[in-house]
Order: sequence, then structure tokens, then C-alpha cells
Amino acid sequence: MKKYLLLLLGLPFFLNVQAQNNAAEYQLDFTKQQQNLVHVKANLELSQAKNRFFMITHPSDKNPDGEAKFVKNITAKNKKGQKQTLKYLGEGTWEIQSVSSGSFTVEYDIALDHNTENWDHCGGVDEVAYKTPEGLFFTGYSLFMAPDIPALGDVKNVSVSFTLPKNWKASTPWIKTQKPNHYTVNEDLRFLLNNCIFVGNHHEKEIKLGDFELLFALGSSMQPYENDFIGLMQPIIESTTKVFKGSPKKKYLIVVNENDIMTDGSAFRTSFSQIIKGKVNKNSRTNWGHIMAHETIHLWNGHTLIPKEQEEWFKEGFTDYLTNILLTRTKIIDEPTFYKRFENVITKYNITRDLMQNKLSIQESGNNKDQNHYLVYGGGELVALGLDIEIRKATNNHKSLDDVFAGMYEAFGKTNTRYELKDIIAISNSVSGKNLQWFFDDYVTGTKRIPVTDYLAAMGLQLDGFLEDVYISAGENPNAEQLQFKKGILGL
Repeated sequence: MKKYLLLLLGLPFFLNVQAQNNAAEYQLDFTKQQQNLVHVKANLELSQAKNRFFMITHPSDKNPDGEAKFVKNITAKNKKGQKQTLKYLGEGTWEIQSVSSGSFTVEYDIALDHNTENWDHCGGVDEVAYKTPEGLFFTGYSLFMAPDIPALGDVKNVSVSFTLPKNWKASTPWIKTQKPNHYTVNEDLRFLLNNCIFVGNHHEKEIKLGDFELLFALGSSMQPYENDFIGLMQPIIESTTKVFKGSPKKKYLIVVNENDIMTDGSAFRTSFSQIIKGKVNKNSRTNWGHIMAHETIHLWNGHTLIPKEQEEWFKEGFTDYLTNILLTRTKIIDEPTFYKRFENVITKYNITRDLMQNKLSIQESGNNKDQNHYLVYGGGELVALGLDIEIRKATNNHKSLDDVFAGMYEAFGKTNTRYELKDIIAISNSVSGKNLQWFFDDYVTGTKRIPVTDYLAAMGLQLDGFLEDVYISAGENPNAEQLQFKKGILGL
């Protein structure tokens, strides 16, 4: 059921107090993987769900059932072990045909044939499931059934156990218990479904960075580069924590594999998947490193800071701006590389406005994120630049967009409260000491052209060209304020 995807990604839900003690227990058997199957046994409380359970799916015209297409041999039994009649309702939803309700045991196999489908419409295979020579990758969406209830966050007591072939291990973002291959899921059922795992004989590396426990699950071709990944993650996590003045205390799983087709990465509640094509080295870090850093920053802006309604320009555009400037501040990329990356940002914006004649506001563009990708990311990032400059001008460079991120995290991230556009404006006003309503009216909810040339000039940079042919360079004879702005933003 696609409607639940928004709920899992953090939109508001209504708390049912009576359902808080709901429990869900899952047993995964991977010993049938040579038969191209994974067996799942789930104990589910279905009273509130009226005997319905479901799998979140990403349907397409060619595959209207999405991930549910790969569910085989499904059965259900009541507490007495009596087999129940099941009816498939479509959209990944089943109903137990029984006059009584309560706890049921649902068993099924997952056929490991997800590679036979095209998943580009939902972000690629690392949003679903795939196989490698070392093992199996799954998102929770593609593996687990859940009670069909309005508030999945009500299901608090969730556990998962694995039966594995010899020499296999399960890499998960969940909390390992004293029982072998047994985990409890932090928080609630959403943290089961909106996460990824890797199960196999892959390489595993665990490190601790402050409050973070990072667990890398690497395919054999990626194992030689574990220090490259750690060398990127450490400064990004440290610098992001500094910007937000805090961090979510989390175990974080990072799955990295190689394939002929590179993806733009997939971030989940407490995990991240990336598929890399080609070499992993300092030169290619401009590409894979940006993706890895961007998705990691989503732990703060996206999975901790969550809007009431869609604010993709802030979630994606501001995250990408922060990614570019933190990669520069930490010396992971140099100044010319920053110029090149920001030229690409401006190009996206110009193409959308001038060639595609997209007249949507940057806020409206998030209603169809895929179709308006350039405006969400490119436009959102330029709004971030503009707001950063406006705040620095108003405070003589004593305050910046960093302080807006920190204020948002304090007010909404730490309190688990959903934010709105008016909250971003209020915190921006508080940080700057000015009324910046005009800025958001012009560039976020309005369609006024963002004065990119002026904002870059404020930090001593020169912009030349037009449309997709743009170039950034250091301006001649920058004054003291321009140099201070540049140092404050880029650390240069």
C-alpha cells in the first residue's frame, strides 16, 4: 500500500494509546537461498487491523503488485495452529477470512527474483532488493508484512531473528541481543520497514564516532576501500554534528556494493545503501563521496527533522548545499571542485527555468519531486546559498545558515515535532535579527529569479555564462567582507 510510504517517511500519525503494547516478531530463514527463496515467519497482532496485513509496494504499469509479486506460499494460522483462509485484496494487502481476530502466525517465502523487474520508478534496486556474489540485500519494505493499521508507530515491541547458512552473517541497523542472530528494533515498526539489511558472507567493519556506531557491510570488491569510506564518514559526521549542535544517538548501517549501474544512494531511518560503479579513489570521491555524505546528512535533515507537509526544497536542496560546503570545509574536495559542483547546481536551475519553462515555485516543485528534480535540488540549494548570505549580511558574518540548522534541530529534531515553512522563517528571523519573510515570499513560495550572481559575488566569487554554460571563478580584489563570507561558508 503506497499510502503508508509517506507515513513511514515521517508524516504525522495519530497515536492509538490502546495499541502501544502491540508486538511483532519475525523469524527469517536464509537457508533456502540456494532454492532462490527466503522464508519469513511473522507473529502479528491483527485485532486493530481487522485481520488485514500488508507489504509496502512500489507498483508500476508492468508490475501492479510491486514487491508483493515475489511473495509465495503464504499461509496464516491462529493461536491454536488452525490454518486460516486468506484473500488477496491487491496493493500488497491480504485479509484473513475469520470471524475472530487477535494474533496470527503468517508464513511466506520471498522469491529472490527482484532483478527481473525495473525499479527506476522508485529509486533503483537499492530501494527494493538485490543479489550479489556475497549475499542478499533487502529493504524492510520488500521483506516484511505489517498490520494494516493507521499508525505503525504504535507497534513498539519488534524483534527479528535469523537462521543463516554456515559462515553467513546479518548486518542490520538494529540492536543485537544476547541471543545468537537475534535483534530488537529500535523505536517501533517503522524502523523495521524503513531500513535496509545485508545478509551473506560479506565483509563487516564496525567503528564508533562519538554517539554514532557505524556498521559497514561491504561487498568483496569494496572491502579494500573501507578506509576511504571511513575517511569520508568521520569528518562528515563530526562536521554535521557541529553544525546542528547535536546528533541523533544511533547505530547506522552503511551497505556498499559494486554494480554496472550506479545509483544515487538510498537513505533510510538508520541505514544507507550505495551502489558504486567504477574505481574508488580520491578522484572518484567527488561522485560517490557526495552521495554518501548527502545521504548521511539526511539523518539530521530528513529523518530527524521531519516536515508536517512536503518541504522537499529544504529537505533535499538545503541538505545538498550543506553537503557541498561541508565537503569543502573538511578538505574532502578542493576549491575548484566546489566551483564545478556549484556550476552544476546553477545549470540545473537555469535549465528548469529557461529551457523547460518550469513556472512552479520551488516549494510547489516538491509535490512531484521526480519530475521537478532539478528545481527541488538545484533551486533549493540556491535558496540555501541566498539565505546563508542574507543572514551573514544582517549579522556581520556572526550568524549563518548553520545557526538555522542548529535552531531547527533544537526546536524540532530533539522534540520529535514536525515543522512547517513558517517555522523555518521564524528561526531564520530569530537568527538574523531581521524580518526575512520577503525572501521566502520571493524565492520559496514565489517564482522570482534567485540573484545567484549577486549572492556569489557577496563571497568574492564571479559567475559568468548563461543557461547550461556557466563558470565560477575567484573574483578580482575581493574586499574584507567578501573574504570573511567565503571563509565562513567554505572554510577557505
